[in-house]
Amino acid sequence: MGAGTGWWAREFVKRYPSCENIETYDASAAACELYGHRNVPVQRLSGRQADLVVCRDVLRYVPDSDIDKALVRLTKKCRGVLYLHVITSDDVIDEEASDMQGWFRSKGWYRRNLKAAGFRDCGMGLFASSRLKSFDPFAIETR
Repeated sequence: MGAGTGWWAREFVKRYPSCENIETYDASAAACELYGHRNVPVQRLSGRQADLVVCRDVLRYVPDSDIDKALVRLTKKCRGVLYLHVITSDDVIDEEASDMQGWFRSKGWYRRNLKAAGFRDCGMGLFASSRLKSFDPFAIETR
């Protein structure tokens, strides 16, 4: 989610060529047209469940009126590990060099709401779904 230029998907395909299904989504029609993603906002995300969901710089653009729906959709989509990257109100932001649009929620807000949605915070932006029976964040494959 928030596929942008598609870098994450390309890298994943390189490292795991046997992976049969990689879906990319973006809320930007321009990015979807240019890079071939499905044009879907996170609050309407659907489809088959995924072992890994990467949600990069998306949730801060979801208004408060839709954020609960977005978290429900991410929870339904992710049966394994969620990698979440989001700028929070706790981060130091260079306002002159940054996009200051969106809703800047606190780190605590994300941690509380993801925990309530059934995710375990593993650190470094990794959240394990309660549907994942075992996950050791320190045993991730390295190359």
